[in-house]
Amino acid sequence: MVLYYKVVIELVCWARVRWQHPYSRQILHLFFSSLVIFWPYFDRTDWSWRLNALVPFVIWTRLVYKGAILRDPADPEVQNNSSSSTPHDLLFGPAWAAAVMFWIGIFSFMTEEAAVMAATSLGDGLAPLIGTAYGRHIFHMPLAKPKTIEGSVVGVFLGTVAGCYFYLYMMGLPILPLRLALAYAGIAAVAEATAPGNLDNIVAPVILHLSFEQVQAYLHEA
Repeated sequence: MVLYYKVVIELVCWARVRWQHPYSRQILHLFFSSLVIFWPYFDRTDWSWRLNALVPFVIWTRLVYKGAILRDPADPEVQNNSSSSTPHDLLFGPAWAAAVMFWIGIFSFMTEEAAVMAATSLGDGLAPLIGTAYGRHIFHMPLAKPKTIEGSVVGVFLGTVAGCYFYLYMMGLPILPLRLALAYAGIAAVAEATAPGNLDNIVAPVILHLSFEQVQAYLHEA
């Protein structure tokens, strides 16, 4: 996992310098959520499976340190993980995403809920890419940042559905019925679109966590 993410960071840094790529934060977001594909290699009969959360924890501490203490605008972490190229921005989306990956690594290891939350992170990373390239219809919910319908539907909604099936397959877990995947993706899309400011990376996972069992109970009975 360490080698995987280190290679991703180096490639993104190289692409940003080589082609002035403006989407390094979103690309890192996509690859970061995919850390769950390494979970099946941990031994669940031993305490060592908890080491899966080490990479997210280290990344979280780096982001907090560089965003709150170091505060160097020229730092590569700021340049690649901040949408506004300001250190303070690291404390919102990127730090919250790392905190969520740490949380599911400890409390939801190898579960369907973890796959869904990772898929939501994947969809959230796709949304700005889709919205920037193809977004034509902008909407603005109270307290939330402006979004595009294309980004919310194709990025968050369809990205979450695709991510659910990809991560469940890679983790060796039972595949969710389509109605459940669609329901979770719908909740994620609405939560992401209505989340205040830069808090979508924490609001969407929290709402999914609070509604996960209720959705399963209702749709299994339906």
